Amino acid sequence: MKVDEMNPRYEGLLRCFTHLPRQILSLHELDNATEYVLHSLCDEGCLNLLKAAYFVDNPDFNCLKGIAGFNKEEEIYTCDKVLNDPAHFKNHMDECAYNQKIRTITVPSARRNGESSEHLIARLADLLDMENPSVHTWNIKHDNFGMLIYEHPSSSDRSFHQELLHGLSILGFCPIS
Repeated sequence: MKVDEMNPRYEGLLRCFTHLPRQILSLHELDNATEYVLHSLCDEGCLNLLKAAYFVDNPDFNCLKGIAGFNKEEEIYTCDKVLNDPAHFKNHMDECAYNQKIRTITVPSARRNGESSEHLIARLADLLDMENPSVHTWNIKHDNFGMLIYEHPSSSDRSFHQELLHGLSILGFCPIS
């Protein structure tokens, strides 16, 4: 497919994925860089998710920790606004109840304790008020595992999202705080 033949959906994804590394570098001093990346990925112009919760499972320390959360109902930011005023974004994230809820979740490692994925997802989805959650897991640095539990609009193409969620590996480069 030639770039000039690319549909607007793929164009938005390409723009999001190619701009994120530079934006991460420009926000390296911001404690909320991971939340910024998650919010950028969940944005309507990228993956268009309704809710998302990013977790890291560390079997060595027997810990599955909530890192960042996104709820479209609380979202008021565009990428440009954050880059122009990172401190305001930090204040906004500190006030987002959904993000704060995710960040308080710390449970024993599912991988270390052999908990089934289905059971863990059902348990977390209940805590996160997600009715039809989808999940994507991937390996990240230091033998940890990333996990994103998310909801997308019912009108969206599930296979499209499943294919594109491979871009979530960008979260693995962000600091875990």
